[in-house]
Amino acid sequence: MKRALATLVVGEPCRQRFATHAAESFRAYAKAHGLSLVVLDRLIDDSELGRSRSPAWQKCLLFKNPRLRACDQVLWLDADIVIRPNAPNIFDTVPPGILGAVEQFSSPTPEAYASAQAKTRRYLAGQGLASPEDATPQAFYRHYGFADGPDAVVQTGVMVLAPEVHGPAMAAAYAEERRPDSRDMLYEMRPLSYHLLRAGPVRWLDPRFNALWATTLILHYPFLMEPAFLAAYRDRPELLARLKAACLGTAADEAHFLHFAGVGEDMRYLLPARA
Repeated sequence: MKRALATLVVGEPCRQRFATHAAESFRAYAKAHGLSLVVLDRLIDDSELGRSRSPAWQKCLLFKNPRLRACDQVLWLDADIVIRPNAPNIFDTVPPGILGAVEQFSSPTPEAYASAQAKTRRYLAGQGLASPEDATPQAFYRHYGFADGPDAVVQTGVMVLAPEVHGPAMAAAYAEERRPDSRDMLYEMRPLSYHLLRAGPVRWLDPRFNALWATTLILHYPFLMEPAFLAAYRDRPELLARLKAACLGTAADEAHFLHFAGVGEDMRYLLPARA
């Protein structure tokens, strides 16, 4: 069985963040589980379309890479993920040819996810910002123009994929242009989830394989986002750093893969990983 761990690192800020905070954990995980490590460092599609979108879309073209196309299974990880030492082998629970992923609306539990979404909407409203009312998976897909969305959503930062089964679905997602690329649309996530779930069966993974720091932050440490609280530490940034590091350490201890989607700047507060 030929397996690989793949990620994409494009742009100097992303390269530096990955090298400083994530690369060593990727190398250790690949070595522990006999995986080839493939770090893509340039756009797969360097056309006008590829350059006009977030680099996140490039994962849809993953299997244009010959090394990855030759694999039986590939673990895709976004580059803003840190793997906990001794994290279990994700492939143990995903048979060949089956999509492996964490279900967005059930992570860490359906109730906790719904609470996090409600708190996020209130927080953004307090900042004068709006957010899509993605209360259900069907609403999530409707915002991208799909009238027949599935009843689940793939969190596309962590996926176990098979080239022959999932490559065509990923290419179909890349061809979608129903909505302009934007953070509100979550870049590639809506069309990619839609097409992958129509390509074949899925094995839903333990949410610890894609634990979102943003969800933990809004649920358990919302004070770290409050301007008044942060202002109190303006003259003592080292104390704020220690506090954030402690909160992150707790989150990392409870995760297999800790994902910093949308809050990548917080990776700088990570302390060395604890086994």
